[in-house]
Amino acid sequence: MSSPFTSADTVEDILASSLRNAASNPSGKPALCTFVWYNLPNRDCHAKASAGEICCRRLRNGACDYTAQANGCADGLEEYMREFVDPFVEVLASYSSVPVVLLMEPDSLPNLVTNKGDSRCGAATWEAYTQGLSYAVQRVAEVTPHVSIYLDAGKSTRATQICTHT
Repeated sequence: MSSPFTSADTVEDILASSLRNAASNPSGKPALCTFVWYNLPNRDCHAKASAGEICCRRLRNGACDYTAQANGCADGLEEYMREFVDPFVEVLASYSSVPVVLLMEPDSLPNLVTNKGDSRCGAATWEAYTQGLSYAVQRVAEVTPHVSIYLDAGKSTRATQICTHT
């Protein structure tokens, strides 16, 4: 059975194709598209189980340097905004007849709380999450009013973890 969700880590790979297919629905009514938007700089800095493509700082070998927290995340944020957010929003805007739901940066908000004691998730990561998510939500809301945004605030097991470990 196919999933009703489409993972959209790169705009070039699937976004335009998915929206084009939805717009040409044989019923004449565009199909609803649901995308997971998940590419913040330093994503998953603690566990690194789902590390993203964008880093605040890179090592010489191209891997994320999670220890470089003191100087902020200007480079990573610039890459996120110009190479991920803006092209993604541009494609969404060109399919304004297609209803879209975006699940934006799942786990990002709860990770800010649960990872606050990890040195790999310090000031640069905090900047990436807060400024990156703010920019992305504002761009989507301003440019694509046909898109509904869902911000993940965590799950109940996270809430228990936050309450018992703070």
